[in-house]
Amino acid sequence: KTFVADAAIIAVPLGVLKANVIKFEPKLPEWKEAAIADIGVGVENKIILHFKNVFWPNVEFLGVVADTSYGCSYFLNLHKAAGHNVLVYMPAGRLAKDIEKMSDEAAADFAFAQLKKILPDASSP
Repeated sequence: KTFVADAAIIAVPLGVLKANVIKFEPKLPEWKEAAIADIGVGVENKIILHFKNVFWPNVEFLGVVADTSYGCSYFLNLHKAAGHNVLVYMPAGRLAKDIEKMSDEAAADFAFAQLKKILPDASSP
């Protein structure tokens, strides 16, 4: 199928762009083609921690920055977004892959340990 327009916003998966399934006319600038070729797809997991009571601040995200991915942590606050007493731990990269090898219980324990680094007085999920 062909679409003709003066301008377009294209929102497709990175794999579609990398596979050259879509043909652009005029051709994309070289810098955009290089960016598509160079960019990679990452891994991110989600670990849901449900709590009896909310003890964290009313912010969208809780997190800490560190020198390594194992030290960096962030949690999505579903209480702010949807009223649920839930924090979602979202590890990425090699850490996410390592967590995939853990049992569900070990992964939840790891996530809670990360939360305790941010909120030392956190109550158990």
